[in-house]
Amino acid sequence: TQVIGGRIHALARAHDQITDKKWQPTSVRELIETEAEAYLGLKASRVRIEGEDVFVSPQAFGTLSLVIHELMTNSAKYGALCDTNGSLRIALSLKSDGGLVIDWKEIGGPPITSQPTRTGFGTTIIERSIPYELGGKASLRYEMSGVEARFVVPEDYVSLPNGRQVSHKKSPLPEQQA
Repeated sequence: TQVIGGRIHALARAHDQITDKKWQPTSVRELIETEAEAYLGLKASRVRIEGEDVFVSPQAFGTLSLVIHELMTNSAKYGALCDTNGSLRIALSLKSDGGLVIDWKEIGGPPITSQPTRTGFGTTIIERSIPYELGGKASLRYEMSGVEARFVVPEDYVSLPNGRQVSHKKSPLPEQQA
């Protein structure tokens, strides 16, 4: 019940953030900070977010909130944030096509000496939510130094602060315009 309760709380926090923004695109940095503070308390200061803030649509925001919650939960229980030494680096960047790349890297926690032997529900959420819900990409690696993950959110869900679009699609040629 605690696991399901945590997921419900993550969705509730995401819903509150989206509602506060009147269902407009919302900050990914704010999502990460809110999840870190809510779940990790004082350990939230060990989470470093790099790169320009990027906004995502409400649909992408809900999906990302579940993925970030699962990653934070696993880091706090088993990874870099489970002890007093580890830290977490999350880098936000834009691809040339306007898609959002989120790179997750755990540093300084207990070494990972073997790959997990089973795939739980949380891992399934991490690996499959963004590809299934958004048509993006997700990869999860268990390196000795800590968990590393990369997520790509397609440009259709991404914007910059103040509603600026990041679209890099080429305009149709004049004869193709209707």
